[in-house]
Amino acid sequence: MQQRWNELTSDVVVRRRYKCFWRGIVLLVAVGLVATFAFAYLFTTFVPWDDEGYFLQAYRDFLRGQVPYDQIFAFYGPFTFYSAALTARFDAANVTHDNFRWALLAVWIVIASLIAGVVWRWTRQFSSTVLAFLLVGLHLKGLAKSVGHPQLWIILAVAVLLWLGLDWIYLPSKQPRAFWMGFIIGIILLCKINMGIFVLIATAVAVSLQLRGRLRHLALGGLVIAAAGLGLLLFSAASTGSEKFFAVAYLGSLAATIGIASVRPVEKQPSLTGLSWLAAGLGVCACAGVGIVLVYGTTLRALFRSLVTYPALLSRSYHSPFLDATHGSSILLSAAGLGAAISALRWYRVGEVRPARLGLLKIAAGAGLVCAFSYDHRLALTGSLLFLWLLIVDARPMSGLEYSNRSFLALLGPLLSLQLFPMAGEQVDWAALMPMTAAVVLLADGINCIEHESLGMQMPPLTRIFAGGTATLLAILVFLSGARHTKLRFSEWLSAESVNLPGTHWLRLQPNDTTRLTVTVSGLSQNCREVLMLPGLYSFSVWSGVPPVERTRVHSWPFLSPDEVRKEALPKLRQQDRECVLVSYKMYRFFRRWAVFPGNDEFLSEVERTMRPILVVQDLTLYESSQGADTTPNSVGSVAQPPETTRR
Repeated sequence: MQQRWNELTSDVVVRRRYKCFWRGIVLLVAVGLVATFAFAYLFTTFVPWDDEGYFLQAYRDFLRGQVPYDQIFAFYGPFTFYSAALTARFDAANVTHDNFRWALLAVWIVIASLIAGVVWRWTRQFSSTVLAFLLVGLHLKGLAKSVGHPQLWIILAVAVLLWLGLDWIYLPSKQPRAFWMGFIIGIILLCKINMGIFVLIATAVAVSLQLRGRLRHLALGGLVIAAAGLGLLLFSAASTGSEKFFAVAYLGSLAATIGIASVRPVEKQPSLTGLSWLAAGLGVCACAGVGIVLVYGTTLRALFRSLVTYPALLSRSYHSPFLDATHGSSILLSAAGLGAAISALRWYRVGEVRPARLGLLKIAAGAGLVCAFSYDHRLALTGSLLFLWLLIVDARPMSGLEYSNRSFLALLGPLLSLQLFPMAGEQVDWAALMPMTAAVVLLADGINCIEHESLGMQMPPLTRIFAGGTATLLAILVFLSGARHTKLRFSEWLSAESVNLPGTHWLRLQPNDTTRLTVTVSGLSQNCREVLMLPGLYSFSVWSGVPPVERTRVHSWPFLSPDEVRKEALPKLRQQDRECVLVSYKMYRFFRRWAVFPGNDEFLSEVERTMRPILVVQDLTLYESSQGADTTPNSVGSVAQPPETTRR
């Protein structure tokens, strides 16, 4: 008997080791694919609006001793500069396009790993974990357009928040974890204030849902008013039917999640000690972050102007509407979410919440959302919000630990989706991350529900096979799709030309793009002592060493330039030799398209009238000061497209 027991034990150990070995191989292959994909996208992408040039120039100035916000303009919080200093190892010479891409590549993998780790901790479903890693890792390609942007650290911080979870509220031994949660929320606030507010509201509402009695009603009432107020404000300010529809979906998602959570009985009163830890972490981070920059020399006036006044001005001056919410596919997905909610409410009303039925619903919802996000995340985003309530619905009583974490994710999804206003560009990519994570968790929860029920009841074999194989099949399909895109993009990197400008050894672009950059940099280096750029394409300053003439560099937005640029910079350029203006007509028109109040082209017309063009490269024209130019008054001119690459 003892020998038989030893044999069985040995077989179990061998099978477990065999299983762990193959799981390790699968994970290595998945990490290799995402890492190669990330490398290929990062080092073949340089967007013409040149966000990264603005950031790299600002980071160089900071590490050379200039004062943030007083001497270096920024819309973003102090942590933006601190993270850049750490990335560059406190040396301005390390602020290069290549170095920041390598740093972004590492964080890219960490973000995907954290999201996958959350799925594993919550569900223990290996196939769903791999699916989450691949889905998120391949979706982060938008980061290649935002090198140096603090949004990277916001995404990482949100992933860490999910990893920490809210279950510490029920676990006295893990109460100090709340301190780090508050600290990380503080970091988000120190990156972008609006994003920090969204995360803070989501966290506060999720915590309030765990409370009992009068405290719960008071806290939840005020917070729900704040969260709903954001949606109502968006609805009233929306200029398109699509944005109004999105606001309705946002409000519907909040109402469903909070409504279901409000009627759920709270099993036990959680400890409030963790709330003190959370507040302490938030306070320490915020005070330290602001205090350091003030000690560095920043004035409160400049800090307020940069972080409050100018972002408010930007939101009023530029608007790229979100037009995908009313697309046919998006409306169909929204209708499916609404139908699922009505069905679930009916089950509750007649007392027919069957675990198998609910498990299949979660599998169908999760799988459908994964397919929708894989097809087009912009079309999937709006409808996905109406499925988030499913995270906190279960036929059997959900433990406080499971409920707290899932309610947190269900609230983060809609609140973080508000970041796509007023500019729905790459912000839509970031807004889709939480609903995408929720889709995989729903799928895994549905699989666990079916597996649990199959142990105690007779279930059709096809149902068990369908439930168990859905995540694996989706992971394989996402892997194959990702492998195809990785092969194409990596082949593009192999065949492209190295830009070969300072700090761009690994960056490779198509010949036309490489020519556009290198010829312009050569022209700047040979002809200019200082340069004013319209819009602010500051990578050319980083590469050429020719400094921008303006002291206040308002990112790339050409119609937010302060008066000093118009009244001081241009006269200075005309009065001295080797002073230049670099104009990208294509990007100028691009930003003008999204400007709510674009004004006129008087400033650009003044450049064209009083300065001499010396170089034209595709959409770029380099102007030099000309003492002999006509100085008679001229009417507002139009923005003309210069000829293709020529020299004058």
